[in-house]
Amino acid sequence: MNRGMRVSSRIYLPLLGLLALVSMVSAARSLSAEQPTRVVSEAAGARYRLDAASAKRSGARVLPESTRRAGFAFDPTVAPADREAFLAAVAAARPEARRLIALVDGLVEVRIGSTGVPGAIGLTEDVDPGYRVTIDLGLVLQRYGPRGVDRTVLHELGHVVDHALLTDDVMAGLDAGIPAGWGCDDGKLGACANREERFAESFAKWALGDIGVNLEIGYRVPPPAAPLDVWGAPLARLAAG
Repeated sequence: MNRGMRVSSRIYLPLLGLLALVSMVSAARSLSAEQPTRVVSEAAGARYRLDAASAKRSGARVLPESTRRAGFAFDPTVAPADREAFLAAVAAARPEARRLIALVDGLVEVRIGSTGVPGAIGLTEDVDPGYRVTIDLGLVLQRYGPRGVDRTVLHELGHVVDHALLTDDVMAGLDAGIPAGWGCDDGKLGACANREERFAESFAKWALGDIGVNLEIGYRVPPPAAPLDVWGAPLARLAAG
C-alpha cells in the first residue's frame, strides 16, 4: 500500500457472547481491519492546529477557516433519510462534542452502506487531507436500534477528532483515565483494545452522556474512571478554544 495513502480503519463487529464490564456495561465483539498506524502528515499526534502560531511551532498544518465553516460532504448515493439519521446522531451529542465535530466536519465525506468488511457496521479511513466515514445504517438499526446509530456515528467521528486535532500529550492524559478492561479476544478487545479504539469508545460515551449499559456494541472498553464531564474536560477546553 502506498505510504502516502495509508488507510487507517476502525470497525465494530457484533457480539458473540455477553460479557460483563465495569458498572455492568456490556459491549459488542469488535475488530479492526488492521492495526492503526500514525499518519505521516501528523505532528505530535495531530494533523492540524487551530491557530497559526501552534502550527508553526509544531510543523503541523493550520485547519483552514474554510474547512471549519464547511459541513459534512455526503456521497451522492446517500438517501435524504439516511443523511438526516446521521445528522440527528450528531445533534444528539453534548454541545462541547458538537463544537469539536463542527471544527472537523468539513474534512469528512460520509457514506452510508456496506463497509466492505463482513459484519462491520462502521469504518473510518484516512484520505488525506480528510477522512471518509462509512456507516452501515441498516445493519446498525437492525441490531442495535437508534441508540446504536448514535453510538456508532459518534465513535467514528471520535476517530476523526483524534487524528485531526488531539496531540499526543492531550491523548495521553485522556487514555490514562480509561480503565484497561478485561479479556483479550483476538488481541483487539478489552485490555488489548488499541489507544485509538479506547478513545473513540470513550468519546462516544462522553458525547452522548451514555456509558453503554445494555448497549451490546463496542470494543469492551470500560467507561472512564472519572465522571464523563471530568474525563472530557480537555475536550471541552479544546472545543471552547
